[in-house]
Amino acid sequence: MSDLGPTRRLWGSVMSMSFGFWLYLACAVWVGVMAGFFFAFSFVVMPGLSAMEPLAALASMQAINLAVRNAVFALGFFGALILCIGVALHALIRRDAPAWRLALSAALSYLVGAFGVTTLFNVPLNAEIAPLDPARPENAGAMVAYISQWTLWNHVRTLASLAAFVLLLLSLRSGKE
Repeated sequence: MSDLGPTRRLWGSVMSMSFGFWLYLACAVWVGVMAGFFFAFSFVVMPGLSAMEPLAALASMQAINLAVRNAVFALGFFGALILCIGVALHALIRRDAPAWRLALSAALSYLVGAFGVTTLFNVPLNAEIAPLDPARPENAGAMVAYISQWTLWNHVRTLASLAAFVLLLLSLRSGKE
């Protein structure tokens, strides 16, 4: 017969963790997922497109922009957004908690640096290339400019998401949300 004591103690400690802990942990997971997504674009996808002939890269990016519109990506992108809003509100309500500034900084980093940059820069750039015909040679220059601008703003999203992830981990490390 096995000793259930350690299992009961573990389950008891998990159940005693606060709402804030679970909120911050869920937010860290989703922000981490998005940081990885942005990182992959910055250091794999966009350099790959940059190495291609511009019109082929244009067709590829147009296909990527269509493919990213799916429920799984939306869950990650908007899930991180909603969780960051929740963390920001929780941190503002719990200003007596030691980690509230870390948590608020994490949420703001993601909300401004990832979601805001996406909305203000990356999505409009995607909209600019959406109607371009990859068969028309005069569109090659637009794609070269797009890659440069889009990648710059994606680096900002990557850094902001990574910063938010680290700040969320630090807020969890404090032991008190």
